[in-house]
Amino acid sequence: MSKRDRACDSCRARKAACRIDRTPPCYLCTLNGKECTFLQPTSRRQHFPEVISPRIPQQAEIHTRSELHEVSPVGDSVHYDILMSIDGDGVDHPVATAPAGFHDFFGGAGVSLSGGFGDGTWPAGFSPGSFNYQSPGLPGTDRSEDGGSSQTARLPPIMQESGSSICLDTQGVMTPQLLGSSGDMDPLLMSRYKYDTSGAFHFKNLNIQSVSSEVNPTQFLLSKPSIFTASREENGCENLSVLELRQELETLVPGDIGLRLIHLFERIVAPDYPILGPPGQLNPSTSPPYLLASVYLIVEPFTKFDERLCIDLAYDKPSAVALYGIINKALPYEIHAPKLCIVQTMLLLAIRPYPNPIVLDSGFKWSQLATLIACAHTLGLHLDPKSWRIPPWEIAQRRCLSYFIYSTDKWLALSLGRPPLLHYDNWLVTSLSQEDRPAGLDSLAWTNLMKRAELDSLLDRVLTQLYSPRAINTICTNYKKTVTLTDPLLEDLFSWNRPVSASSTDFRNQDSSHQGRPIGLARTLEMNYHYIHLSICRAILRPFLQPNAEKLSETDYIIRHEQARIRAESCISAAAEFIHELRPEDLEALWPAWSATAFSSVCFQILHMAASSVDGSEADRWVSCLHKVRRDMRLKADVLPCLHLGLLRIDSIFWKGIDNVLHLEEHVRRAFASGSRITRPLGIAGPAK
Repeated sequence: MSKRDRACDSCRARKAACRIDRTPPCYLCTLNGKECTFLQPTSRRQHFPEVISPRIPQQAEIHTRSELHEVSPVGDSVHYDILMSIDGDGVDHPVATAPAGFHDFFGGAGVSLSGGFGDGTWPAGFSPGSFNYQSPGLPGTDRSEDGGSSQTARLPPIMQESGSSICLDTQGVMTPQLLGSSGDMDPLLMSRYKYDTSGAFHFKNLNIQSVSSEVNPTQFLLSKPSIFTASREENGCENLSVLELRQELETLVPGDIGLRLIHLFERIVAPDYPILGPPGQLNPSTSPPYLLASVYLIVEPFTKFDERLCIDLAYDKPSAVALYGIINKALPYEIHAPKLCIVQTMLLLAIRPYPNPIVLDSGFKWSQLATLIACAHTLGLHLDPKSWRIPPWEIAQRRCLSYFIYSTDKWLALSLGRPPLLHYDNWLVTSLSQEDRPAGLDSLAWTNLMKRAELDSLLDRVLTQLYSPRAINTICTNYKKTVTLTDPLLEDLFSWNRPVSASSTDFRNQDSSHQGRPIGLARTLEMNYHYIHLSICRAILRPFLQPNAEKLSETDYIIRHEQARIRAESCISAAAEFIHELRPEDLEALWPAWSATAFSSVCFQILHMAASSVDGSEADRWVSCLHKVRRDMRLKADVLPCLHLGLLRIDSIFWKGIDNVLHLEEHVRRAFASGSRITRPLGIAGPAK
């Protein structure tokens, strides 16, 4: 072998990957300031097929600490290289050998890199779903013009799991993309391929990986980065190295500040969205820079709750524009071959509060969600991986991500007035099971997540049955069909809420300082409950509030109309009471993007009830209620940004002049004219029964 294709002396001594970009020195020697030499004699070895060309830009940086490289289990970043163990006779072993001391990283549990404990499990509290082992190009392989191997490529040994499962999402730079049932490559035909023991069939620049051979066979296409080069260049996607992005990120957020931001994320955001693994897996020096940037962006509103960050960032906060710039530099390149860390990043951006609390940037947010869903489809997250031949931790990670994408789609659709992008028939993971419980998540947080999944399922029914374009065309003027559909929905909603009230101690913080008030996700669930209740009541009122609707004199119509308004009054009174009881600490719970429209919807529904009042007495009650809610929101808006949008929008109507905005009947006009008094809202206080 030529010196160009063999490892340098330092890398051979370490048993590390020797990466040379055309000419020495290699990457590790340059990083560590060592002389890159090729003086030691070599033994004759077999030629191994190359997996990654050294000419392909590296996707990760290498950090050395003595002889042990740091490892990041988060995202798909790569922070050390694993070479297959090669004995003196040139025979490669089927399991990769990690650097000395690597297994001590897991507490001496005897973890196999290819299969956890050997039975597909991993140590308690550890979820390695975000590991991404890069496989270096091996010496002795002739290269083709595109940087690939001239021989038939095969998966590196780290990917060839012995036993019953293979790791689908830890394939290094080989990116898995689902081969769908209706695609040109029929899964039933591909089930006849002569797969190896790991379920893989190898071509030159791509591999087919079978994860299920059951009644519905499922395969993924694993592709080398080089095959996307032309497409990326055509779209102007610049490939910035992870090292460059990390250096740029560290100039914005130093490592010590980054750690505190991560701890804040793990305390406030992660219990509600446990999508990044157990606490402690995010690290400023090892996790993907774009993922870290999304974490820093989403926790920025909560820095006041950290005793150090409240001072360190008081005058010099990291630029949100610069943090988003790091994400925007990486995403256009990465989405050609997305990985789970890309989906994690985009999900955090989708749920993040709007940067300007008085502007609903609905077009961008909806497009952002669509890109997230497209990447999720590419990775097969719309399927249920329970029957796949992948490790249990990978199944749990994929199911958890799938559920939160499904949930986010529903809430953003409700808040933005859009039809959901995901349909129940096309997305298999719509709830969570006990096996999906993330490591490190306490029982109370998990109970709340299970309750949330039930509420999300109900929201899906509300959007499908009451707010889909076809449903609106069918029932918007038919009060009988509307009542038939909404009665079961209300019954299920009240049934969901009753256990929360009956066993409130399960959902309340035992700290006396909160006096038994729900906090965290339990408080978010309260807001979500009121939001769904309000949406159902709006649909009930819809046939009676049509501008050109004929006022029928039928007894049933009159009774149903009165019942609809009574239900709406009960719902709005409970929501107004919820607003009245808001406190500054609720900032930790009422932050997702749809929180702003939830409170805005309450204000506009009160206005609608006032404008459609049947007499002066009812109009007075609703005008009084509206002024009281506006006053409560104005007093609390300084500490709760989610109130800004609704307050601005409803105040702008009064600024313009109510008579100049709405067509009002005389008794309603008089109510607004004399509505300066502010009293508590009338009707039923507290949760609606």
